[in-house]
Amino acid sequence: MNDSIYMAPFIRATVDVFKEMLDLTVTRGQPETEGDSFASRGFTVIVGFTGGARGRFFLDMARETAVKLARSMTGEDYQSFADEEVLLCGAELGNIVSGRAITHINNHQPGLNIRLTPPSVFAGEALSMFNVRLSSWSVVMETEAGPVKINVAVEEGKK
Repeated sequence: MNDSIYMAPFIRATVDVFKEMLDLTVTRGQPETEGDSFASRGFTVIVGFTGGARGRFFLDMARETAVKLARSMTGEDYQSFADEEVLLCGAELGNIVSGRAITHINNHQPGLNIRLTPPSVFAGEALSMFNVRLSSWSVVMETEAGPVKINVAVEEGKK
């Protein structure tokens, strides 16, 4: 996977959304290949995409970080990552970040016509996901709420 085509827009969108919506400064690491498996930190938002390129985006963090981000989004005090509002905030963050990134990709490569699937949220311990026929890159983003890992996987053989 050419990380600049797919990964760079997701990095930029994450930094921008966290700054604009959550007033959080993000310090990003360097993109790294993930390999064929992905181990969750405890709270993962997954947004798929299809069209001229198929794959998925993970927004992954510790459960405590998810609670802090939800507090930043709404101004409400949540006690647990399992609170419905925390799950909804996570889904919305994943949706907004992936929407901005895919819009950027589509604007610069109009023939791809990529579309998003609805977000899913997985929360719990020891969750591992496997990349089947996907080329995957990750970047850890450091925030005041805790580290957030983004991962983008695109079907091999796609542009």
